[in-house]
Amino acid sequence: MILPNRTMICHPSSAGKGEENHAIKMRRMQNRFIKPIVPEEANMFVLQSGFIIRGGQTHFFLSGLEKMNMLLLVLLVTVSSVQCTEFLDDPPSDYTVGKGFEDCASRFSAIWKIPFIQGLGGTRAYQGEFQHMAAIGWTRPENKIDYLCGGSLITLKFVLTAAHCAVDYDNLPPDTVRLGDTDLASTDDDESAQQIPIVRFIKHPQYRESRKYYDIALVELANVVDADDAVCVACVWREPEAPTNLLDAVGFGALGFGEKLSPTLQKVQLRALSAVQCAERIPANRRQMPEGLRDDQLCAHSKTMDTCEGDSGGPLQTEAVDVFGETYPLVVGVVSFGTPCIEGSTGVYTRVSSYVDWIEKEVNQSLSYKTCTGVGMCSRKRNVAVSATVRPKWPINRVGLLWEREEIDIYQCGGLLIDFQYVLTSAECVTSSKGFPKFVSAAADGDRAPIADVFVHPQYRRKRVAFDIALIKLRKYANLEETQPICPMIGKQLAQSSHIPVGVGASTVNRRFQLQYFNSSATSYVLQISAREQCTLDKNANWTDLVCIKRNISLVPDTCKVDFGGPVLIEEREDVYRAYGVISRRTKGCGGDAIFTEIAPHLQWLESIMFKQLNQWLVFAG
Repeated sequence: MILPNRTMICHPSSAGKGEENHAIKMRRMQNRFIKPIVPEEANMFVLQSGFIIRGGQTHFFLSGLEKMNMLLLVLLVTVSSVQCTEFLDDPPSDYTVGKGFEDCASRFSAIWKIPFIQGLGGTRAYQGEFQHMAAIGWTRPENKIDYLCGGSLITLKFVLTAAHCAVDYDNLPPDTVRLGDTDLASTDDDESAQQIPIVRFIKHPQYRESRKYYDIALVELANVVDADDAVCVACVWREPEAPTNLLDAVGFGALGFGEKLSPTLQKVQLRALSAVQCAERIPANRRQMPEGLRDDQLCAHSKTMDTCEGDSGGPLQTEAVDVFGETYPLVVGVVSFGTPCIEGSTGVYTRVSSYVDWIEKEVNQSLSYKTCTGVGMCSRKRNVAVSATVRPKWPINRVGLLWEREEIDIYQCGGLLIDFQYVLTSAECVTSSKGFPKFVSAAADGDRAPIADVFVHPQYRRKRVAFDIALIKLRKYANLEETQPICPMIGKQLAQSSHIPVGVGASTVNRRFQLQYFNSSATSYVLQISAREQCTLDKNANWTDLVCIKRNISLVPDTCKVDFGGPVLIEEREDVYRAYGVISRRTKGCGGDAIFTEIAPHLQWLESIMFKQLNQWLVFAG
């Protein structure tokens, strides 16, 4: 059946094009069928489950079950020249004029049955504490394997290790890697372990055995690793300085000076040292280190233990979470050498961030934070104190401010649709050096709604943080078939919701399950869920409309962007949201304290613009 050219409600999938065209599209189509078309529905085709089709020349194969034992029906559908319209030039048929925020919920909340909000979270089972840990082995006669070095799985085909692990004491190269095994002497976790031959050992081209520099290498595996609960890749730390928190060193090395190698995976917590402190601890050897300790090396130690023989090539690492609470190991250093492993000993590590360009060239893959966290190939440890929900793309209520029609970055500043023609945002966003914005849009390729007027709170002053609230009036009207304005909290709602966590708007990279479908520029809009533990602002300032929510999250760098000017929402009841605040630029990243302007003190000002005759407000005419 071929559908004629029509204008339809647009609910495209958020999956990547290739991914959608393969498995996901077919799964979404299962057990769905097209409703019979009656005259009053002739402008729209809706699947029984609520999935609505659009797309130019897109082919969908739909399987449906109308009755028990009915034969599988496969329909080929082509939808042509579909136009998506979030905003209308004229008031829609369901347009109403409010009397104030008291009747806001009755005007908008019943229009849409809000769809399922995808939540990435929940308790996940995992087998290995260090899923990326690799044991590098030398196969001896009678198939005995000596595991003399460690490494970190950083892609499904490559292990990061030390260059001095290229040969053993007999000048023989390693030939095998074992992953997913935490006890090499036991068969307890053999079922989860993977043994993979080595096809190539790639030393850094400037490494020399007579020197302690450039001690970094890659092991190319014979086949791609099966990522699962026991085996998964680590991210690489890309920052020039090591983290200030305690670091984990992991390996199968000796438990003490002169002792045998441990068959069980060991870890020790260390702290990075400054170059000056390290120079005092590491004996000077002008022949092996003529330049002394270099910037591409770092030192770490603890008062009780350090890395030992057999730990070579293993990771010195930290951990950080993404906005959903999934924990990622980040390899900061590679075990190189050190003083004898006794109490108070010091280890020297090759600084991974100094070699990211070389590593990426050799593995032929981006190792950016976005790529590492954006490809969900396996289960991760969970930090249950950190969570976020991915907001559905429909109905639309969050919009981005644009200064030119051709702009596609909708996360420069955010805004919240609170009525047919009104968007709430921050005063700082609309009074920047770029001037006032000219359009709003819900997507990079979405409908552009021109801005008619911008109203800035009369008490707002640039470079100050109080009264940081503004209202945008659009030239067009929200189409309630595509959008759903969110009402501000009023009256009793504020008191009754004091125990409910807040959702702070942010954008993060779109998660994909296969690397070939990952696009680092594709983003999802999320609400970071935060308990309402208050933090203290400047006591000497009279910031009566600012709220500070305490957060101290160690996030993977560069994976989340605060939606300045965007909303802080409260889920009043299941799938029913109310606007609580407007995010301030004082919020320092997605892991820092959330600071926002509370809407409640400004309700009267907002109502006087939206529902009554205008008084003298600061207005920028579009």
